[in-house]
Amino acid sequence: MQPGEINVDPIEGEFFTTEAIGSITDALVREAVQNSLDAARGDGPVTVRFTRFSVPNRAYDARIIQKKYLGGLPPHLQAKHAGLQDIPRPSEPMDYLLVEDYGTRGLQGDIHQYDDLDDDFKKNDFYYFWRNIGRTRKEAADLGRWGLGKTVFQAASRINSFFGVTVRADDGRMLLMGQAVLKIHKTAGKRYAPYGYFGCFNGQLALPVEDPAFLKLFCDHFLVDRFSKPGLSILVPFLDREIEGATFAQNFIHSAVKHYFFPILAGKLVVEIRQDPKAYRLDADSLDKLLKNPRFPKSQSMLGIVDLARWAIRQPADAVIKLNEPAVGKAPKLRDTVDPAQIDGLQQRFLKNRRLAFYLPVSIQRQGDKKVRHTGFTVFLERDDSLDKAEDYFIRQGVSLPEVTSLKHKGMRAIVSITERELSTFLGDAENPAHTEWERNSKKFKKKYRLGPSTLDYVKSSPRELVKILTQPKKGQDKNLLKHIFSLPNPTLDPPGKDQQEAPVDGGKPKGSGPIVDVAGSNYIQLTPVKGGFRLTKRPKATKVPRYITLWVAYEVRSGNPFKKYTPLDFDLAKPPIDIQVQGARLLLNRENRLQIEVQKGNFKLSVSGFDLHRDLRVKTIPNRHDPKI
Repeated sequence: MQPGEINVDPIEGEFFTTEAIGSITDALVREAVQNSLDAARGDGPVTVRFTRFSVPNRAYDARIIQKKYLGGLPPHLQAKHAGLQDIPRPSEPMDYLLVEDYGTRGLQGDIHQYDDLDDDFKKNDFYYFWRNIGRTRKEAADLGRWGLGKTVFQAASRINSFFGVTVRADDGRMLLMGQAVLKIHKTAGKRYAPYGYFGCFNGQLALPVEDPAFLKLFCDHFLVDRFSKPGLSILVPFLDREIEGATFAQNFIHSAVKHYFFPILAGKLVVEIRQDPKAYRLDADSLDKLLKNPRFPKSQSMLGIVDLARWAIRQPADAVIKLNEPAVGKAPKLRDTVDPAQIDGLQQRFLKNRRLAFYLPVSIQRQGDKKVRHTGFTVFLERDDSLDKAEDYFIRQGVSLPEVTSLKHKGMRAIVSITERELSTFLGDAENPAHTEWERNSKKFKKKYRLGPSTLDYVKSSPRELVKILTQPKKGQDKNLLKHIFSLPNPTLDPPGKDQQEAPVDGGKPKGSGPIVDVAGSNYIQLTPVKGGFRLTKRPKATKVPRYITLWVAYEVRSGNPFKKYTPLDFDLAKPPIDIQVQGARLLLNRENRLQIEVQKGNFKLSVSGFDLHRDLRVKTIPNRHDPKI
């Protein structure tokens, strides 16, 4: 380092220590897969393979490894201020991790480029991967936006180092470089900068190794599967002790499912985890089976969200309920997007089907730009009474953001999927460096968009607001709200004059010439509860009774018309255990939930019993003066 240089120690690794990520394994999986998805060629799924090698292996020779690939590092690793806590012993075998991707383009671009300040800059993956920290030129809708993802590789190494072997899809060149990241330190009286390279040097510029014999030796020593296969292989030497151990496969499987279940189920991503002699493959076909494996109990908690995601991916466009777009130029509110006339129907569908899919349009407008961009996102909702808490996942372009939550309702599960470019760009601008949260007050986001914070809140709160709408009680007084919890015998089961339209009178069922009358409103007959049923008689002061009386019976329900919701599985008036006793009348019909008698004496009595003692009963009567046609 030169005397005038600013002393700055690397801190980028701290971006991946957030509790929302969970562990170094979670960080490795999130960032490695994210980089690979951003580099997808687009001609098939991306495959990312994590392999842990415990050396010695058949090609490993500690003396060659130390001299050929790490020979210049020991003085720097052992320097007083280098910042390492767990330096390997000189003779210690090197356990390592290989992270390899396939179906990607590799690190393309000019290997000699060392700045990007010219106006004619061209996209250069190689330059940004090896020669930049916290700087990127990724597309606006890409997953990685901060230029920090690759630093997770050095964080996973006890010597803060990693190697990269790439085969480029455009020109087929195979390149090898390495990097070590320490704190500013002194060795032999000289002060050294944090970033050191493995490669071929042109003055101060590190260039990749391209010698075929050297590349073959490196790949043979470390069992790298890269020759003639476009993509990138990362080798992490002296693996962090947190990653090692018997739970390696279990932890990597859980991390892959937790953060990338959606693109795996959609067929866009395959993840392989290998630890000799075991190999596991996570794809759309095998995911459920793997999660149910008792060897991976940690991942079984994901079965519910994986099942909802599989359903969501299979939904055709016409099955998604499209809401109205909020007014342009105003802070969007979800309640303004739902037609009030639709709410009752949506509530019934949610109650019956338990799952619903919504498309929520929204508009985006940049500051100083008159153009309004219309975009949107999808929310998938599910009722699951077995859930003892709410569960929601926000997914931007396939990767989940674990710190973004919305639902507060127990027993509800939701997936919010953002795939459209305009909205993905908008939300990407709000993400923190670890891609775990959307921050509404960050400067680069807040000042970039009109109504940016309120639009972000609209997206984040969407599952919670939808559930509120779908579960809100009807307005007005509900006199029957607690009738299933608190009940007393009452000779009049229904208030006078209520629900007269509920009794069925058509569709091939008994018809009468008289009006439909509630028992409580009748001047002629009286209904009285008895154990397991009811009794029908003449009112004490009545001077006459109808000649024909038709009754409809059904178990009470929490909502809706109980007679329309009757099913023969409840009971059948023609079958045991229902018992019908008639005095002073003749039984004309008893079938399913319908019963009809012809009154022959004024003091007639009809008794019906055998119903479920734990359920409330509703009875309707149709008194008829004339002989009905049955």
